[in-house]
Amino acid sequence: MVEAWIVLALWVLALVGGAAVTLAAGSTVVHTHERHRAERYAVQAELTEAVPAAMPTADGVKAQVRAPVRWRDRYGVVQTATVSVEASGPAGSKVVFWTDRWGTPTTPPVTGAGVAAQTLAAGALALGAWGGLVVAVGFAARGRLDRIRMDQWAKEWAEVGPAWRRRTT
Repeated sequence: MVEAWIVLALWVLALVGGAAVTLAAGSTVVHTHERHRAERYAVQAELTEAVPAAMPTADGVKAQVRAPVRWRDRYGVVQTATVSVEASGPAGSKVVFWTDRWGTPTTPPVTGAGVAAQTLAAGALALGAWGGLVVAVGFAARGRLDRIRMDQWAKEWAEVGPAWRRRTT
C-alpha cells in the first residue's frame, strides 16, 4: 500500500513539478533576452582605417572583419574600439555595431527564432533534469521499501524456518 502511494505521489510530482520547472526555465530565458535587448544599443560609428574587401577562407567568404571604429556614446563622449564589422569600406565609412549600456562592444541581442529555440531548449533540459530527479527519488524509495520487506521476510523466516527443516529431515 505504501508503494502505491509513493508511486502516485511521484506521478503528481512529475506532472505538476515538471510543468512548473519547464515554465520557470523558459520564463528565465525570455526575461534574460529581454534584459539583453534593453541593455544593448545599436551604434553608428565611422571606420578610422580602410577595411579590406571580404577575405576568402577555407569554407567561403568571411563577411565580418575586425576594424577600428570611432563613435560618440550616449553622453557625447568620443569612444574608439576594434569591432567586427561588415567587410570592405574606406576610412570614414559608417558602420553599425552593438554596445552594452557601459559602451563596451558586444554582440547583438538574440531575437525571434533564436529566443524561441533557446527557450525550448532550456525548458526541455529543465524537464529532463526534473524527470531524472523524480525517477531517482522513486528508485531510492523503492530500494528502501525492498530492504524493509527483506528484513521482515528474514524475521518471519527465522521464526518459521526451523519448523520447515524438521519436516523435511
